[in-house]
Amino acid sequence: MAVQAETEREGLRERKKRQTRDTIIRTALELFDRQGFAATTIPEIAEAANVSPRTVSTYFQAKEDLVFPDSSQMFDRLEAELAARGPDGTTADTLRRWFADELPRLESDHAALARRVIQSDEHLTGYFARYRVRGEEIIARSIAEDLSADPDELEPRLASAATLAIFGVLDTVKESKRGCEVHLPADALELLDRALIFVDAGIRALRDTART
Repeated sequence: MAVQAETEREGLRERKKRQTRDTIIRTALELFDRQGFAATTIPEIAEAANVSPRTVSTYFQAKEDLVFPDSSQMFDRLEAELAARGPDGTTADTLRRWFADELPRLESDHAALARRVIQSDEHLTGYFARYRVRGEEIIARSIAEDLSADPDELEPRLASAATLAIFGVLDTVKESKRGCEVHLPADALELLDRALIFVDAGIRALRDTART
């Protein structure tokens, strides 16, 4: 019984931590959206979230992390899934599965608000570019393995850039369809599937060419 009680207390503490973290993120994004990222201070966020500035800094080391709270972990998961794919698994197939798993988070209200905040701030747009570069490097390494090539060669780099461009186009298409009677998660996966056909076909063609 004592072990069970301790486990329940630990579970409760973790839930409270997640709730506090989510409250800080939501409050920060709402303030950023209303008054601008640069104009919003950590003490203002803390007061609106009913926590101390130290609590905000404990959960988020930089103010930018409030806009990109899970981006590093998201790319960590992508890197792990690509590394774990079998010899018959392609980069495109793994990307599709990863995107399907991430889609609920990418479609959340927090994520939609974060995208709007990023688009309205030049500093955040530049900050986001760091994650794009990391994503391109991860995908380029994986595509290079598909091609038995070096990640710095032109073909993996081009294929990686084209793959990352899909997600930018996907956001544009989804935004144009907001308000229409479509199921966005299913619609997003359908759009991604169509785009990945081209990327995967190109990778396969390059791989077959290299083998001849």
